[in-house]
Amino acid sequence: MPLEPMNVDPVQPGQPITAQAWNEIVSNLAAVIEAVNAQAGQSLRVIVDNSSADPALIRVNAIAEGENGAVFEAARPVSPDKAHTLTGLPPGNYTIRAEAPGFAPTTAAVTLPRPDPVTVKMDRADPLMPDVFALTLEAALSSLTTAGAVVKRVVDITGRDIAPANPGAEFLGSQVLMHLPEAGAPVPATSGVQLVVSAALEVEPTVVMPSLAGLSLAEARAVLEDLGLVLGNVRTRSSTTTTVTR
Repeated sequence: MPLEPMNVDPVQPGQPITAQAWNEIVSNLAAVIEAVNAQAGQSLRVIVDNSSADPALIRVNAIAEGENGAVFEAARPVSPDKAHTLTGLPPGNYTIRAEAPGFAPTTAAVTLPRPDPVTVKMDRADPLMPDVFALTLEAALSSLTTAGAVVKRVVDITGRDIAPANPGAEFLGSQVLMHLPEAGAPVPATSGVQLVVSAALEVEPTVVMPSLAGLSLAEARAVLEDLGLVLGNVRTRSSTTTTVTR
């Protein structure tokens, strides 16, 4: 701001000073202080009121109005109230913008100088990834559904794809060995959740092998067929020769 000239007459030591002269000195001194502060730039504290947002991941900018549109980035919070601090802002109008992974960006209009901090709040845009490591696939899918996270892909350790919507009863007990993103991170709608699970155990039916000692070949074959077994190659041996029967 321009400084007004001081219309006072100089005085000699010991002479009194008029009230008018003193008031002009005080007024101009205040104007000098204001002008110096304006040149030095203003500071502004921005408080992001989201308890679930990591302050270290929040980015706060001040965008100046006008043709230059200068952008000032806030320092990371160090105070107990987790405020982001903007410094060196010339007086004027600004748009404060705060953004963080998993949240929708938010803005606020401010005019500087301003003594009070600005408080903004961001709305969550993406759900947070729950910790599903070592859970069964059935329990993991239930936890992810509750969290609002969409599962885009499930594979077992052999590389076989499993349908997330209908994995099949044989895979419901498979354990989750790896998941993306990591627990506590936002789940973007574009990539969703990806799971790696253990391979499903395939249990083959078994029967108790009966003793075939003392049975003829035809009798042995009949017993095996009753059990659902197939008689393979048969070797018969005499004292001099060996015969293979198929």
